[in-house]
Amino acid sequence: MPREKKHEVLLDADVWDHKVFKNKHECINDWLRSKDSTGASRRTLNAYSRTAAKFFHEHFPDTHPSDVVVGDIEQYVLIIDKRDVADNTKRRYVESLSSFYDWAMKRPRFDDITGNPAGVVLEELGRVRRERPDTATWDKGRKIVQNISDPRDKTAAVLMAKTGARTDEVLSLKEEDLMLDDGFIRFRDRKGGTTTVNPIDDETVQAMTRLMAISDDSEYMFTSIRGGRIDRERIRRSVRRAAVQAGVMEEVNEKRWHHKFVPHYYRTIFTSLMRNNGMPDHYTRYLRGDGDQEVMDLYTKIPRDEVREEYLEHIKPLNLYARTDGGENQQSESTESTARQIKLDKL
Repeated sequence: MPREKKHEVLLDADVWDHKVFKNKHECINDWLRSKDSTGASRRTLNAYSRTAAKFFHEHFPDTHPSDVVVGDIEQYVLIIDKRDVADNTKRRYVESLSSFYDWAMKRPRFDDITGNPAGVVLEELGRVRRERPDTATWDKGRKIVQNISDPRDKTAAVLMAKTGARTDEVLSLKEEDLMLDDGFIRFRDRKGGTTTVNPIDDETVQAMTRLMAISDDSEYMFTSIRGGRIDRERIRRSVRRAAVQAGVMEEVNEKRWHHKFVPHYYRTIFTSLMRNNGMPDHYTRYLRGDGDQEVMDLYTKIPRDEVREEYLEHIKPLNLYARTDGGENQQSESTESTARQIKLDKL
């Protein structure tokens, strides 16, 4: 479907997958606005809005949300099943509808919605749990980073590998989020609306310092030559090309999921590295940006420097820069002083 023309935008954004599309049923729009105000990510709301539009505008245009029955959801599953979509994708579509009904049933103003037909069907849909892809290892992730030629794309991959942050969270960074002198970086508006302050090692500080040296005065750290923020698709293409060059993937159009490498695998690699090396679980969950309030409270009671010390014990090098002794990376200059100098040069 045409991305910008078919549906009116309810909540606008700079990039397409952060836009939320308007539904002809105002109760659906109320749900989307409510989820936005309580911290749901824009990517999630984008998916919710597109699923609701497909269901109510295209497949069941004459059915009000209060009149949907289990049979309608089952028919919808049959429709999307004919498109040969993956079982987990099918489940996500039904989860979107189930989320709306769960929300509406708790609001007295929607007293005509008394059940969750999508929830009934959701219980019968299996979830396929795949093993970790063969390519999701630190060594293969490191080779891919080393084969990314563009410095912006390379730095984005470095941050994903070293912090476990999602692609959008990395690409949304601004200069005010960098605390390089102290060895930290801030990710805002993570999934669930949380903000985290993550420790980074000297190699990551050096990568960010080099990025600052070539950055202009744009709002975001990761900007294209046209001035706009780099999008997720560009990073995906860059990582896939580098994976082929590094011999991690056989070809650019590799279809076998366990032989592919996508940017999100860096999140998997980071999580495994931290947990397998003994990082406390609530630290890892906080750093990944998926901790609940209990995790946030536990983390904030511990001094940041203590967390960074723990992090530095577990994180591995990507070997980005020249080595002088055949061993660990040797930086030619203090990353802290370099960061300060670049800041002065920009003044």
